[in-house]
Amino acid sequence: MRIGGWIGFGGLLVAGAATPAMPQIGEALKIARNNQPPPFAFDPRRAPPAPDYARASNWAALPTTRDEADVTPRGVTGIDQRSADADVFFIYPTVLMSRTHWNADVGDAALNRKIEDTTIRAQASVFNGCCAIYAPRYRQMTLGGYIKWSANSEAATELAYGDVARAFRYFLANHNKGRPFIIAGHSQGSRLGRLLIEREIDGKAVARRMIAAYLIGTWIEKDWFKGLRDVRACTQAYDTGCVVTWSTYAQGRNASLQRVNIGRQSKYTPETRIRPYVGINPYSWSAGDTMAPKAMNKGSWLYGAGAGSAAPVPGLVSGRMRDGALYISPPGKAYTDLMIPFGNFHNADYNIAYMNLRENAVVRVGAFWKQ
Repeated sequence: MRIGGWIGFGGLLVAGAATPAMPQIGEALKIARNNQPPPFAFDPRRAPPAPDYARASNWAALPTTRDEADVTPRGVTGIDQRSADADVFFIYPTVLMSRTHWNADVGDAALNRKIEDTTIRAQASVFNGCCAIYAPRYRQMTLGGYIKWSANSEAATELAYGDVARAFRYFLANHNKGRPFIIAGHSQGSRLGRLLIEREIDGKAVARRMIAAYLIGTWIEKDWFKGLRDVRACTQAYDTGCVVTWSTYAQGRNASLQRVNIGRQSKYTPETRIRPYVGINPYSWSAGDTMAPKAMNKGSWLYGAGAGSAAPVPGLVSGRMRDGALYISPPGKAYTDLMIPFGNFHNADYNIAYMNLRENAVVRVGAFWKQ
């Protein structure tokens, strides 16, 4: 199964300039050529219609509907989300790959099905052991906007964020009913989740109800937290009111050059290349760089190609956290097929630690209620 959500591709061209791995440079350049941004300026008047979040069809997952967020690995059972005592607001990653639109049309049935069959099934579902899952459809920016970052990309991102912010406000006013909640995302979704924390959560009363934010598949510098009042980085399994993040790479690779490119996109200063980044090891739930052995991996999971869900695979990889990057041992062909150039397992950030994530969400919800 190929998982959508490829914000990391923007960093591959930078990484390629400094590595001798010529075949991978060629692959990265091919990806970039095939996913250029639209050849015209962003214009809000050309954007697809804004979603109305009062309509259930504008949510990719709801606890009151049967959807792909209800899927579980073979042998694993989800809760009845209608009686959950906590919620998840999930922001899916980049799936749109278009040169004719800067932003997605939430009424595009084919794109919606792709979102549901990939990221909702493989990522949002990790939370159905603890919580009611809400995943709004939004006018996300096309992949090319990340590959060739520009003022158009900034504008398209703001349009996407505007949808997410409106959906979050609707969620709070009409669905959440004062319950504690988790913010979760991947890639573009994590980037937008970060903005959501900055603009809608931190420093406000609602911050007291945020169990955690799982902003996976992005880079978050330590300095970011200095500007926040309520939210910090998670450093252990039971922390609440904090951010969980990592980006997955093969052992022996170096993620630093991709971080520089993400820094450029985010208008950070050139010192980005030496700034420390936060991250937590999902196998040990430690922010340190000690290797977590395979025995701590409770189960990696890919849905599988058959009619039924596959079982999770415990002990598939070991992992070490270093400066925001989770470096893993070789996971086997099913996962290396998902790997993008320069050892980047961006497409499998959730899958590679699926059962650890699933268990940890339950743990953090429990820790929140014990406060």
